[in-house]
Amino acid sequence: MQVAFLDTDIILDYLENRNQEIRDIVAQLLLLHKKGRIVLATSVFNIAELIDKEFQIHFIGWCLKENMSYDEIISKLNRDEKLFREVSNKNKEEVERRIKGFIFEKGIQILSLSGEKEYEEIYDLIYKRNLRSQDALIVATALANKVTYFLSNDSNLTSRISDLLDVYNLRDKNMLEAFRRDVLEAI
Repeated sequence: MQVAFLDTDIILDYLENRNQEIRDIVAQLLLLHKKGRIVLATSVFNIAELIDKEFQIHFIGWCLKENMSYDEIISKLNRDEKLFREVSNKNKEEVERRIKGFIFEKGIQILSLSGEKEYEEIYDLIYKRNLRSQDALIVATALANKVTYFLSNDSNLTSRISDLLDVYNLRDKNMLEAFRRDVLEAI
């Protein structure tokens, strides 16, 4: 069975309606997943990152409603933990409901790491490919679980791992069309 791995930004595009084309592709994948024609997966590391990013999105949205400048928002985001916690707590149930609804109600597999070989891979990803630690954990998880497709919008990440996985940067129009043509239409 083919496995499509959803990176954090793909899930965020879907949940936050940030990009209609990507949202449509994820909707098509969810339908194929429901029919048992493809498996959708992400990692426990992506879920942690997703929670963090969702709280940041809500915090920044609150700051914008308060008419804060860009500098004020960045300052508060990085330094005002009390305010961040207050705003986060107001949005906690909504964030949790949306993430759980996407991951658990739609049956997305949550992949993880389990052995020494995977941890050796993390070292190579960080030191040889210059990946951030979070990205290294995510990519190592995808590699260890032998995913078929790795879907992301992070061009920096996808360019560094394209020889390791069948990677599609869905913000790139050519790759998006290639994914539609070569994967979605073939399933």
